[in-house]
Amino acid sequence: MKTYKIFYVLLACWVVFGCSKSEDGGALDGDNSPNPPETKADYTLLLQKEEMLTSSLLNAGAEVITLNPSESPFPDITFPQLTYTDGVLMALYQKKTPCSGRIMAYDFKEDLSQEMEVFSDLGDCNLTANAIARSEDTFFVAYQLEVTSKATTYFVRFWDLNSEESEFMDVELDKKPVQMVIANNRLFILTLDEEITDEYSLSVMDTSTNLLIYEMDLGFDVRRIFKTPEKDIIISYDELHTTLDSATMSFEYTQYGEDTEPNFTESDFDYFDNTGKMYYQMLSESNSIYPLIPAVYDFNENLAVLYAFENFLTEAQRNVEFEIESTSMVSYDEENELILIGYKKSSGDSKGGLLRIKPLPNPEFIDNLDLDGIPIQIFVE
Repeated sequence: MKTYKIFYVLLACWVVFGCSKSEDGGALDGDNSPNPPETKADYTLLLQKEEMLTSSLLNAGAEVITLNPSESPFPDITFPQLTYTDGVLMALYQKKTPCSGRIMAYDFKEDLSQEMEVFSDLGDCNLTANAIARSEDTFFVAYQLEVTSKATTYFVRFWDLNSEESEFMDVELDKKPVQMVIANNRLFILTLDEEITDEYSLSVMDTSTNLLIYEMDLGFDVRRIFKTPEKDIIISYDELHTTLDSATMSFEYTQYGEDTEPNFTESDFDYFDNTGKMYYQMLSESNSIYPLIPAVYDFNENLAVLYAFENFLTEAQRNVEFEIESTSMVSYDEENELILIGYKKSSGDSKGGLLRIKPLPNPEFIDNLDLDGIPIQIFVE
């Protein structure tokens, strides 16, 4: 029997009340101290434009952001069914036919892309890819095969990205894979028992041996899993989250107080700054008229800070000038110390924008850039 050290902690929540810039560029309220020196930070922005995933290069300083006319090295592709990001590494999966797909591994630091047609060996089949992940050297796809109307098999297939051959290996699972995360040379697979219990489990595979080494029951209503910069695995529920040490498998629970839930269950892409704070899209509930709003969660302090649009933009800015419908991404510019907020416009399916604001203790709207596409993720150099 294994023994684990368990901790219980409580969560607090703040709602930000900020300020907007007046027409002459000054702040209506707040700090009058001089601005810090401008530092250049270039962004690569990924956008959804109708059925395509495109990208734009942006030049950004502390006070000004503009489109870079250079062509982005990231290729325009059909919008993928699955995506996975780990730092500057990204993985994408596109379904081609009922029994084939295409994977793409991209490195935003080196601007290197690898693409491969996959599952052609299965012939005529009914395949569903459920989750993907990647490390520097390996690409993983968790999938299911419908053998008959009453029988489904589950696998994780992986490819060596350093090999010139399209060689792969399958590891069979006994439950439906839902999501995957890589940490400490281990693949953490969130699985669901759809046939009997409707409960979730966590299966752990050693990526050096390709063997399943551990399984952990998680109960009902797991929303998602993700990795922190410390390589802990966060297992998210509505009312709490579990922090799992990916090396020792010890864990602790963080229980949320009433009306203090951080609600990061719906965020597709998260960004962690160098202090461990996570920037994400939050289900607003009663905190805003917008369905998703920007938020920042501090795992060290167990504190969520909500940046509702109503608190740093005027009604005219929100509804007329920027036409904000909902938050599409949240990130952070470490060099210029600005929160980056992508949003979808209400005026069209493929129109969006990027807002930049100062965070606490002096929240303030800095600027906006209208975009031909909806921002979904940003990489800051």
